[in-house]
Amino acid sequence: MEPIVWREKEDQERKIDSWIETHRTEFVNDLRDLVSVPSVSEKAEGDFPFGAECKKVLDMALQKAESYGFSTENYDNYCGSCIMKGEGRGELGMFSHLDVVPLGDGWEYPPLGCTEQDGFLIGRGVGDNKGPAMAALYAMRYLKEQGIPLKHDVLLYFGCSEEKGMEDIEHFRKVRKAPDFSLVPDTNFPVCYGEKGILRATATAQVEGNLISFQGGSVVNVIPATACAVIQEKDPERSAFICEKLNLYDGVKAVLCENGVKLTAEGLSSHAAFPEGAVNAIHVLAEALAESGVLTGSSQAVVEGIAALTGSFHGETTGIPFEDEETGRLTCCGTVVHLEHGKVELSFDIRYPASFQGKQVEEGLAAAAAGYGFALSEVNDSAPSFISPERQEVKLLCSIADHVLGKHYEPYTMGGGTYARHLPNAVGFGPGIPDAVNPFPSGRGQGHQPDECISLKQLEQGMKAYILALQALDDRIGKEEEESHYD
Repeated sequence: MEPIVWREKEDQERKIDSWIETHRTEFVNDLRDLVSVPSVSEKAEGDFPFGAECKKVLDMALQKAESYGFSTENYDNYCGSCIMKGEGRGELGMFSHLDVVPLGDGWEYPPLGCTEQDGFLIGRGVGDNKGPAMAALYAMRYLKEQGIPLKHDVLLYFGCSEEKGMEDIEHFRKVRKAPDFSLVPDTNFPVCYGEKGILRATATAQVEGNLISFQGGSVVNVIPATACAVIQEKDPERSAFICEKLNLYDGVKAVLCENGVKLTAEGLSSHAAFPEGAVNAIHVLAEALAESGVLTGSSQAVVEGIAALTGSFHGETTGIPFEDEETGRLTCCGTVVHLEHGKVELSFDIRYPASFQGKQVEEGLAAAAAGYGFALSEVNDSAPSFISPERQEVKLLCSIADHVLGKHYEPYTMGGGTYARHLPNAVGFGPGIPDAVNPFPSGRGQGHQPDECISLKQLEQGMKAYILALQALDDRIGKEEEESHYD
């Protein structure tokens, strides 16, 4: 697809660039405040559907929006929004989230500090998604302070549980009408016009034998970097033998403990939607246990099942190796395991191509799990989302991204799930860049990883793109209807 040729007047561009530079310190300070809150979506606490920290960060964001002259609304502590009034001919939306994945281990820099280092901001949420949320707010602030009139109102949404099921956006859709067209600043540029379906399920089995604990992962959409297990053994000589044997496996460490032997395994974490290059610590530990021959009872069969079901990131070992031309290969990651009191649960995060149905995925996974003695439960399916890349809005946004970044990128689909899948007429729009430099080695620096970072330049480019996009969409949305009315 050829991009639309798009240019902005030079004096207007200079004004935008100058304003962004002038407000750089203020922007970073606002972001630092948000990053300081460990806003992991948790179980409900009283009137706080996602816990006290998510309520705290939501209040903080709304207060900042109010301080810049915007009206705000809190939707029962599920989420909130700020509004910039236009002429009321319709509404444009930008949808961000303030919740983050757990901090995790392995950080070199303070996870709640928003450290500035060599042009990068480092801290949990700087890229996913507090930084983009502030970039969107500052784009609205620029338009307001410059007195630039818009025909449409603009809504900026602050979510509190995007990382854990998106109950926040579901509540929003129940209590309020969605905007006419929305941008989701939670992807890469130029435009993400489609998202795979997301199916999550838990496989369970009963366990008997000397494996009394197996734990790994805490969030279903993150491939775990560590996993641990305990083998119960009263005979000291047998415990020593088990230690010696399992210490021969790469990535596994065994030590004697009060109950027998404690095992830990190391992997390489990443977002479950983008597993290439990751190493699932659950698989590392299960494979070592399965091959070692030290387990008794049904423990042996259970870990063989876990090892097999986590043995591929693209569904080959789970009976669902699906793929299509438009959205690519299915991904399937067993990301959370919990064995206690004789019962094991293994949770899966699956992203399936747009041309397939969730029922096909569920049936394939259930059959594969049953082959290892597991039963499937707690199945939750979110259907794919897709709009045509030939729509004029998509072409317009692509041209804006190319203009701001000074480089052409193709629009794309992805396995990641954003609020776009819960909204009509919504696309992902930055501020990530496909070939952005990561200053850290593999396993660090990306979203959901230790030392999560994003360059300040990227956030400022995003801010500029949102300023231009809101003006361009304001002119574009509804034009077909107006032209038809006057024909």
